[in-house]
Amino acid sequence: MSRKTRRSAASASAAVSENTNPSDRHALLEAMIDHVPDFIYAKDLEGRFLFANRAIVNENGFDTVEQLIGLTDYEIHGEAANIAGIPDTESRVMRTGKADLGYEERAMRGDVDRWLMMSRVPLRDKAGNIIGVVGASRDITQKKASERLLQAQAHILEMIVAAARIEDFLEEFVKAIENLATGLACAVRVFDAAEGEPSVYVSPALAQQKGLIALLSSVSDPDGLTHSAEDVAFSFDIPESGGKAHGFVWCMLAGRLPDPALLEFIGAAARMAGLAIDRKRAAEHIAFLADHDMLTRLPNRRFLDTRLPEILETAGKTKGRVAVCFLDLDNFKQINDTLGHSIGDALLSKTASRIARALRKSDLVLRVGGDEFVIVLDVRQEDVETRLHRIRAAVSQPLRIGNYDIKVTCSIGMAFFPEHGKNTAEIVAAADLAMYEAKHSGRDKIATFTPNMAEDLKKKVNRIEELRKAVTRDEFVLHFQPQINLASGVMNGVEALVRWQHPTEGLLAPSEFIGLAEETGLIVELGESILRKACHQAQAWAAAGLPPVKMAVNISPRQFQGGLVEQIRAALKETGLPASLLEIEITETLIIQDVDASVRIMRAIKDMGVSLALDDFGVGYSCLGMLKTFPLSCMKIDRSFLAHLPGNAKDSAIVSIMIQLASSLGIDVIAEGVETGEQAKFLRDAGCPCGQGYYFSPPVPAQAIAAMLAQTSIFPNGASEASR
Repeated sequence: MSRKTRRSAASASAAVSENTNPSDRHALLEAMIDHVPDFIYAKDLEGRFLFANRAIVNENGFDTVEQLIGLTDYEIHGEAANIAGIPDTESRVMRTGKADLGYEERAMRGDVDRWLMMSRVPLRDKAGNIIGVVGASRDITQKKASERLLQAQAHILEMIVAAARIEDFLEEFVKAIENLATGLACAVRVFDAAEGEPSVYVSPALAQQKGLIALLSSVSDPDGLTHSAEDVAFSFDIPESGGKAHGFVWCMLAGRLPDPALLEFIGAAARMAGLAIDRKRAAEHIAFLADHDMLTRLPNRRFLDTRLPEILETAGKTKGRVAVCFLDLDNFKQINDTLGHSIGDALLSKTASRIARALRKSDLVLRVGGDEFVIVLDVRQEDVETRLHRIRAAVSQPLRIGNYDIKVTCSIGMAFFPEHGKNTAEIVAAADLAMYEAKHSGRDKIATFTPNMAEDLKKKVNRIEELRKAVTRDEFVLHFQPQINLASGVMNGVEALVRWQHPTEGLLAPSEFIGLAEETGLIVELGESILRKACHQAQAWAAAGLPPVKMAVNISPRQFQGGLVEQIRAALKETGLPASLLEIEITETLIIQDVDASVRIMRAIKDMGVSLALDDFGVGYSCLGMLKTFPLSCMKIDRSFLAHLPGNAKDSAIVSIMIQLASSLGIDVIAEGVETGEQAKFLRDAGCPCGQGYYFSPPVPAQAIAAMLAQTSIFPNGASEASR
């Protein structure tokens, strides 16, 4: 606006002011105030209305302001005015001269949850004397409702974030819902509540209605709940992540319909309750997974390591005894290998249920391994061995699984606290040894730990410690057994076989330590060392100008699943050995544990150019159907099929079929355990390309292999002198 324009406007305003009389100005001011939606009024020292705008007049049910002038709030609203504290508040403002600003109070008219924001200041005359009070108020019902909703939402979310116990969460939840509106009551029904948790939570307004609580705990449909005709009931499902319902939220509002915002919020709150229950159930599931076996649903070894020390400590304080029993199914591996792992898993699950049903509530059964169970018994009652015989009989009852009728037996070893062990490790190890004694005694038996077994255990522990040190000190050497071309008698490969160069006992065969290495996990580190050494040796022979031979290395199950591909790649890179001169020997048991994963690993190995041989072929019964699935280069016929060759017609037929099958699939064959010329001749005549065994050579040090290669040794192959 220009300076000239501003001067003109100011002059016009002044002119209007000069030409307008006081009564007109008063009327204009009154009209303006009447159009304000807030409530504005003035009262004298006795609390009588001097002035009120149209909003006040309408609010109190009058037609004109004149009908209101001179009345007090008590005369208009009765005792409700005193209950609201209006006279006291206004009296204090007039008495002290201090304004009362921003005071929230429930409205005396309208909905029970209607709220006003009140402000009152002293009314003074021209001399400054207080002659009354001026008040203004605004309807803040929606604001108050929004605040309550936000507070309730914040409280619910805080409990979810803090992972409050579900009992505490739902108790606070129903209180928070009840506080959203006057006359509102809330209850929550939870389906499938965990043991020890309530299935019904009610707000304070419903807490005394025992009949309703009992009804809530028995219904799955909230529409079946009764209430008075004056009240309005509504409900929302508490959804779970899977799409079903954890339960429902049921609300009852006294004497009026709920507004849409309230319904929307409670619906959202029900969804938040679903999140809280989902989170709690997920946490329970994770905790369950940590301490339980998912197949049998029994506690696992971790649980045993936590719970058994507590049981033993309690028994020690009360001078009590505890029986710890180790149960192992007999010949379970054969069932897995012949019928498949799905049948084996079903057998384990049913066996676990049978054991659990044969126990008392005070007893405990855990699955600690493949087919191994630990049973902890209270020995204050019935004889332990009698109870174990009952368990053994329950396990051995015939089972129908799929299309198979199965009867399995078990071997049980038992040890007692405190005489056979003072802690968990000792007592479980003692029971384990007793179980192996039952196995060695013919299976399907029960054995009790004895001191002689303790000595064996001590030797085993000492041997394990020696083995750990041996791996650290690298006390292992490789011997190599030639693999012979049966047609030419020429060595075309060797198998690396590990020996332990024990500092006091001399050279130990694999049977002395491989089992312990597998049991303790040391086989992974040992296997990686063997792989590197074998590759180094094969490359050393080649570097010395000797004829190249393929190096076969056995791989353990733990090593196969533990980064084998990277180990092979690193060994080849470190030694410079061509991949074509390395062959990895695996067993059927190793690869059928997880066929898909095994195939991926095997293909990765083959992609490097490394050969794959299936060792001990024929021991299992699932290989025939899997030969086309696995990317094999070679299969090795197990020595057990050669023992009676060529005299045994059945073994001869089986071996011949194996050789023909491999040939038709383009897979090389090596027969293991060749010990006689007759066996070698039969294999050669049957078309078997290679043999390995003491007939050709026992495992020998690297220097002996080097000498054989240097001399281009020709090994006997079972052919007659005339045919040579």
